[in-house]
Amino acid sequence: MSDLKLSATSAATNASLKIIAAGIIIAGLYYGSSVIMPVVLSIFIAFVFDPGVRLMERIRFPRWLGSLVLVLLGLAAIYLIGYVLYNRAMALAADMPRLEDRLSQLSTRMEGPFARLTATPVDRNIQTVRIQQESPWGQYLLKGIGSFFSFTAAVMFIPFLVFFMLTSKNRLWAATLNLFALERRHHAEQVIQGISAMVRQYVLGNFLVALICATVTTPIFALIGVPYAAMIGPLSAFLNPIPYIGVVLAVIPPILVSLMAFDTIGPFVAMIVTVTIIHLLAVNLLTPRIVGHRVKLSAISVTLALMFWGFLWGGVGLILAIPITAAFKAVCDNVRPLKPLGSWLGES
Repeated sequence: MSDLKLSATSAATNASLKIIAAGIIIAGLYYGSSVIMPVVLSIFIAFVFDPGVRLMERIRFPRWLGSLVLVLLGLAAIYLIGYVLYNRAMALAADMPRLEDRLSQLSTRMEGPFARLTATPVDRNIQTVRIQQESPWGQYLLKGIGSFFSFTAAVMFIPFLVFFMLTSKNRLWAATLNLFALERRHHAEQVIQGISAMVRQYVLGNFLVALICATVTTPIFALIGVPYAAMIGPLSAFLNPIPYIGVVLAVIPPILVSLMAFDTIGPFVAMIVTVTIIHLLAVNLLTPRIVGHRVKLSAISVTLALMFWGFLWGGVGLILAIPITAAFKAVCDNVRPLKPLGSWLGES
């Protein structure tokens, strides 16, 4: 009897310790996001750039030079995209007063019938005070980044982290494998290689899917007459492949910029139909063929991952949620005690 009580007490203690450890890890991810996020992003970028560095090594480039070239090319691409988006965004910002007036008119039209039903006498001598607060959407998207200084420091450190990870890959690889017991190193190597291949396939595959969607979405938006179609089309297309919520996110930018351009409902219906059809084709046809079946996550695990990482890290968490969860599932599939959790996260 005493043995049973001791066993039950030990099991309860182990469960309590696991819950406490999980809480500490989640708290660390939340409060240390300004440090952890750049590191995770750097690891994913290094996984994506590594095949290019290996290719340059085959054509007699030193590894450090190949790493430097790819990092500089990446920075140049980001600068070019940012420059184009900045110019378009400034043009769009110039039209924001008209957009606000349009939204105010629509709001007045919608509130009119309800205001008559709920109208109450108003003392005209009472002054109205308007309190304007910062948009919660901006706070959510930048959640976890911290102050402007922290954000700037993190962004500046990412290229250096990627460069050092690429140049020191062999030493880092050996040091990582040395963390495991000798008989488990081969298994650990297979798991890490599988995660890196999954990340590459996921990132590059989804980029290609978004690029194909952009080549279809942008001309259709231009035919409909959506303002700034050259910017809104690619933005909508890159939001579209996001599982489950992509179709909602992708339809918001074209509708917002079109509120001041159209007075009839037809163009808005055309935009919604276009985004929905492209989303269905991307999710059901393009993504399985291009991205493949490495990211074998169930619908509920993807939804929970988006909610969890979005809560922790905001907009950046939504971007990293699926690859992080898929990497975690790959670890669970190869660690015997965690295999039931990996099975639960999977498609079947």
